[in-house]
Amino acid sequence: MRYRPLGEVGSAVSAITLTLDAAVAASGANGIRNLIDTAVEEGVNSFFIDSLDPTLIRTAGEALRQVDRDLLHISLTVGPLPNGKRNFTPEGLSAVIGAVLKASGLVYLDTVILDDPSESELPSQSLKSLREDTRVKRLGLRGNSEVMEVYIHSGRFDVLYTPSHIQMDARQRSCLRSAREQQMIVFSTDYFPKSLLTAPKRAAAPEPQKGLFGLGRKKPVAEEASNPFAFLYSTPGWEAEDLCLAHALLDPSLAGVVVHAPNVERLKRLAKACERDMPVSLPAQLEMARVTSSRAA
Repeated sequence: MRYRPLGEVGSAVSAITLTLDAAVAASGANGIRNLIDTAVEEGVNSFFIDSLDPTLIRTAGEALRQVDRDLLHISLTVGPLPNGKRNFTPEGLSAVIGAVLKASGLVYLDTVILDDPSESELPSQSLKSLREDTRVKRLGLRGNSEVMEVYIHSGRFDVLYTPSHIQMDARQRSCLRSAREQQMIVFSTDYFPKSLLTAPKRAAAPEPQKGLFGLGRKKPVAEEASNPFAFLYSTPGWEAEDLCLAHALLDPSLAGVVVHAPNVERLKRLAKACERDMPVSLPAQLEMARVTSSRAA
């Protein structure tokens, strides 16, 4: 596993951060414990709790308490509660943090991530109380709405979880630039765009035209794939997702990339991809594909 500096505090985090969400919770206590144990064995020391499932919180805490806490980076997202409602009041945020720490047995959280707060949803008193809460080291944001720029420029947040991939739109790129200007710690999410989740189909080769006396003319060359990113699925020795992960990790300003790996096999594959250097021609190919795709849009 490769590691990256976490801001300017002198600590380091693994290149990938493992998401612990509803998909992981669905595997049950044994599955959760096995996944976290495997992650630690693979060198992962950064974990993102993205679900308030009681079994997930309890089991994750049991597994993570077996590791020196100072070596771990544990983040929690606070958004919709189990009842579907959101409560970003000081009392609501404190209650969620307290419940998670009590159930997990953890003493503190490295980062609390507020999930896509609207412009009027986050009282200034809530931010003040979080800053004064000794159970929380850093305050972060996750979201893709227009108000993100306002929160980023407010200077009240330390960490940003944001999409960072080859097909980012203008707003996402702007948020990333603003976060760098504010010297925020940035974790990449959605490194594998949804538009690339399935292999693109190649266009069918045209039928050869008949020449004089019915003789066939020169055999036509099959058309290239209509999707300019098709080469991701034909690069020898690489999965398309692994290439997108390796490409995201080329950005030295990122603290790491948040991955979704609800099973051990997927986790091991992604962990191995972190240690590989992508083919030297791929970054240029990806950029050309991005330009081609944007022109066609």
